[in-house]
Amino acid sequence: MRTPVRRLTVKALATGLAVGVSLSLSACGFQLRTAPTMSFKTIQLTGFASNSPLAAELARAIEASGTRVVDTTLEAAQAASSATVPISHIILESLRDTRDEAVASTTAYGQVRDMLARTHLRYRILRGDGSVIIPPTSLELANTLTFNEKDALAKADEYDALHRAMQTDIVNQVIRRLAAIKPAQLVPPPAGAASGPVSAVNAASAASPAPR
Repeated sequence: MRTPVRRLTVKALATGLAVGVSLSLSACGFQLRTAPTMSFKTIQLTGFASNSPLAAELARAIEASGTRVVDTTLEAAQAASSATVPISHIILESLRDTRDEAVASTTAYGQVRDMLARTHLRYRILRGDGSVIIPPTSLELANTLTFNEKDALAKADEYDALHRAMQTDIVNQVIRRLAAIKPAQLVPPPAGAASGPVSAVNAASAASPAPR
């Protein structure tokens, strides 16, 4: 007969401890990290390779904020129940998404001593009509790791873990930049105003000679 009472007592103590910890954290100004709120409803990721791990992590982080990641501007318009692209839609275009390793230093005998691991993202952000919100921006992180031929497999795993950590850092920087976009920035500029290249397709068309 004492077992239920004991369980209730333990449960009450655990609940009280959890509440006490939460109150203590709140009192000292600490708050658990939450996904930022975006001023746009849909976003399209373009220019990334189909198997890009950075694009996949970025999409998950954006979805966590409540913003929908769409494949096309048409899908964005359908999501807004509109025949035109809504102003609450933006495009994040990848201009470069790479990760690589390079020799950082060698021994006196020409053997590799350290390797440099690099993760690089260059991107720009466009409105739904193709006008530029944020011009091309580069984010690059690099770290040096020791190299040992005898532990090549272990080092490969270490490189992968380092790239994932740098990738997460870059994704967090992009998320903060997206969250900083104000609603007023989503409104297309007046007709005729210089707003940068509309898109890679339009730029290519403009560069092509007119047919004779």
